[in-house]
Amino acid sequence: MRRVALGQSLRRVLLGSLATSVLVAAAAPALAAGEKPINLPAGTLEQSLAALSAQTGDQLVFPLELVAGRPAPALSGRYTTEDALRRLFAAGTIDARRTGPRVVVLKLRRTRAAAAPAANGTSEPRPFEVASAGGAEPIATANGASLPAGPHMVAEVRVTGTHIRGGSPAAPVLVVDQVALERSGYATVSGALQALPQNFGGESTDATAVVRADPLSTNSGYATGINLRGLGSDATLVLVNGRRLAGSGNRGDFADLSAIPAIVVDRVEVLLDGASALYGSDAVGGVVNVVLRETLDGGEIRLRAGTGDHGPREGVFAGAFGSTWASGRVLFAYEGYRREALTASQRRFTASADLRPLGGTDHRDSFSYPGNVVRTDPVTAAIVPFWAIPANSSGVGLRPSDFQAGVVNRFNQNQGLDVLPDQRRHSAYLSWAQDVSDTITVSGDVRYGFRRARTRTPPATSTLTVGRNNPFFVSPNGAATNQIQYSFGGLAPNPLSEASVESWSGSLGGEAKAWGDWRVEGYVAGAQEIIETTQTGGLHSGILAEALGNAADNPATAYSAARDGFFNPYASIAAGNSSTTVAAITSAVSKSRYRSQVGSANLQADGTLFRLPSGPVRAALGLQARRETFRSRGSSYASGPAPAATRPFTEDRTVTSAFAEVQAPLIGDDASRPLLQRLEVSAAVRAERYSDFGTTVNPRFGLQWTPMTGLLVRATYGESYRAPALFELYNPQSFATNTVTRGTERIRNISKLGGNPDLGPETAKSWTIGFDLAPGALPGARLAVTAYETKFKDRIDRPLVSAPRGTILTDPAYAPFVRLTSAATNPADFAALAELLSSPLFNPQLGVFAPTDYGAILDQRYVNTAGLTVRGVDAQASYARDAVGGRLTVAANGAWMLDFQRAVTPAASFREFVGDVGNPARFRGRLTADWTRGMVSLGAALNHTSGFEDALGETVRAQDTVDLSVRVTAPDTSRWSGVSAVLNVRNLFDRAPPFYDNPTGFGFDATNGDVVGRFVSLQISKRW
Repeated sequence: MRRVALGQSLRRVLLGSLATSVLVAAAAPALAAGEKPINLPAGTLEQSLAALSAQTGDQLVFPLELVAGRPAPALSGRYTTEDALRRLFAAGTIDARRTGPRVVVLKLRRTRAAAAPAANGTSEPRPFEVASAGGAEPIATANGASLPAGPHMVAEVRVTGTHIRGGSPAAPVLVVDQVALERSGYATVSGALQALPQNFGGESTDATAVVRADPLSTNSGYATGINLRGLGSDATLVLVNGRRLAGSGNRGDFADLSAIPAIVVDRVEVLLDGASALYGSDAVGGVVNVVLRETLDGGEIRLRAGTGDHGPREGVFAGAFGSTWASGRVLFAYEGYRREALTASQRRFTASADLRPLGGTDHRDSFSYPGNVVRTDPVTAAIVPFWAIPANSSGVGLRPSDFQAGVVNRFNQNQGLDVLPDQRRHSAYLSWAQDVSDTITVSGDVRYGFRRARTRTPPATSTLTVGRNNPFFVSPNGAATNQIQYSFGGLAPNPLSEASVESWSGSLGGEAKAWGDWRVEGYVAGAQEIIETTQTGGLHSGILAEALGNAADNPATAYSAARDGFFNPYASIAAGNSSTTVAAITSAVSKSRYRSQVGSANLQADGTLFRLPSGPVRAALGLQARRETFRSRGSSYASGPAPAATRPFTEDRTVTSAFAEVQAPLIGDDASRPLLQRLEVSAAVRAERYSDFGTTVNPRFGLQWTPMTGLLVRATYGESYRAPALFELYNPQSFATNTVTRGTERIRNISKLGGNPDLGPETAKSWTIGFDLAPGALPGARLAVTAYETKFKDRIDRPLVSAPRGTILTDPAYAPFVRLTSAATNPADFAALAELLSSPLFNPQLGVFAPTDYGAILDQRYVNTAGLTVRGVDAQASYARDAVGGRLTVAANGAWMLDFQRAVTPAASFREFVGDVGNPARFRGRLTADWTRGMVSLGAALNHTSGFEDALGETVRAQDTVDLSVRVTAPDTSRWSGVSAVLNVRNLFDRAPPFYDNPTGFGFDATNGDVVGRFVSLQISKRW
């Protein structure tokens, strides 16, 4: 439940800051808070409720029609909050029920049949009011503010950003409520949040994982995280109901939002500021708190179907059921989701890596079918395709003169692959609470999710070594052996990647009223995620060696060259090779299992420390203990006669912490003066001790200044940190063969991989300064502007993995991680390469070659880099007014990123990456307009992403897309009461992502563009 502190500054609070499910909560027995002096002048009921909240300290939640156009009498004396409310309203028309020691829910005492007509003459909710989950009255705050479509700024709510109940965070907080999620046109919470201008989709999404745009390459479960300001999905802390999730991905270092059932999401609160002092590690870039519905009296069923032009299709079935009683509640929900895969062939800009028809370059691979005979330049170690194997040949009886010198065969590596995986998901949620006395409430929740994903990956490729033992061998240059860059895409199906993800989380806790207004809350919580992956259709290097004649027949394998036939790498027609031989070569199977667990015990108390003349000084104190565990294991059938276990990984840590937070009004309303009506400061500090890492202490400070009515100026400063993930610290070391590009050349290298036990923490200093404006001269208008800066130090990264493609061998910034070698001329280089090749840590699966065939040794292990500095400005604005017989709301959310500067090492200079392909855009914005009259709501949105520059300085144009939304809700008095339908069209004009001459062969930037295009969906709901 969102709890709103009502007072004069509530003029800045938007309607969306209330939970839509509050009004269906059953009333707990009235708990009078005691009489207090009340002095309310005659005026509007809106003004009286705001003043009553300020004078009693109670938070009031109520339907809008309780205050719409109603006067209030003067009231003076000592009253309880309930007594004062009864005197403000006509006798017998209101129920005032406490749902907590400081929260009072107001509700009209009437039946649905006797409902008073709304202001527009119908019994429907007024424009832009939020209907509660149970179909009860719309909810409002004491200022009667309207809800803008889309995210909006809030000021005085108990939201992410403070542990103090009723406290107002000084940091900027975006709130995306259930209505905004529904109108976004996305079926999932993760999809809607990916569209936030403040989010960067460059990593930890299913789309970037399959098109090789995610440099981390650790999202084998095809999850979707969130990456605020591009600071990293591992630097954005994701909570559900304020509690941590288990980690996702191959490193267990980010949270998967796609597993959360959308039907029970009440709102999402996005804190756009570092907050380690409040929430601990991982909150460097910000915090996303997904708040789930708690109460429902009745039920809701949703059916949703959608399709893009030429795919993908998706469908959702969801149901939620709940009940409340005098002292408790229970809610259960289920959601099933299915989305078909989207193949590369279904989009013009992904169908072929030859981008010349789109105005680009031919990026088709020289690992081809038919293949290319290559040589390694003895001086530069560049792998040069030198002779093309003839096309349309059986590969039998070829002569050296048949090869085409200087010609390169090209193959479309996008052939047969998917650009979005097939996804199937089941999610369930159970929540309950029970009052055990007038002062104690116990509660618990359990959430379960299961997702299965499958996708076709690029064709299997290899550099084949072919010699005289192969019966089809022919050398174009007379050498005893040749190397052939070869793709099996012309002979075998693309490899298949399948993943299953099972997650659960649960908590059990209680809260109790202590002394005065102090509240004590404690809970234990646990979460787990298990990812199991299977890759089939890869190359079995042992069988391939047998089939080429490079190794003797191994009787332990099912393949025999003498029986099943040798592999002919010179054939360029399918009939040139036995299907049995090809199937044996592409029979590799690898399996992995990752398990991430987190368990915690938490105790917190908050309340008033003492009172100043300007108001109460409130504080929150807490203790936490957390246990994190990450395990991985697997097997590989890729070289030997039987599956071999991979090296297991098992590590854990214990984290204990203590925190304190205080908010103090230095100047209150009673002592206000010109340009200084109110001044409040806040401070927080958190100390954490890691069993494997050390101790850290981080402070945070905030200031809120009200110079005049309707204007709030706010500022924050904080220090944050992120402890290295267990995988980053302890992942076993290994060496493997790889290739990198240098211009148009390929250079074979040995890469050093693995964790780094000497890693230190990432630390950051961040500040924000901004203002919220609600001008009295323009009712219904809101404006919020925030400038920010975050400076990372010792950021954990793999610089050569994050580097722009094709730069690591030539850019001096990466020199500390690159050793260029010339084994043919330098004995020291030969010895270093030979040592790595003979090491038991060397992984031969990607190929083993002579030391003279390698041109570099690359260190791709995790290291602390110099840092990252991000600066920018966020702005949100909204304006609501009556128009054309209904209610019109216009809202905007924009994110300007001024700097995204990164330095690889302490000796390297900072470089600007904002606006570069594969990095955050300089500007992203969303402008919305929504109009509601009676049973119909219409919405439109304009999305804008500024242009980019690629590595060659070429401009990638900006993109504008238009979304439409139509919602129809049946009148309560009709036979269709409770039925609503929502039609959404994303990208109405089917604008393709701006063309980018992408070296990977996909003609767009997947980190900033959407491959789907126009998508139409229809959702039908029934509530009762």
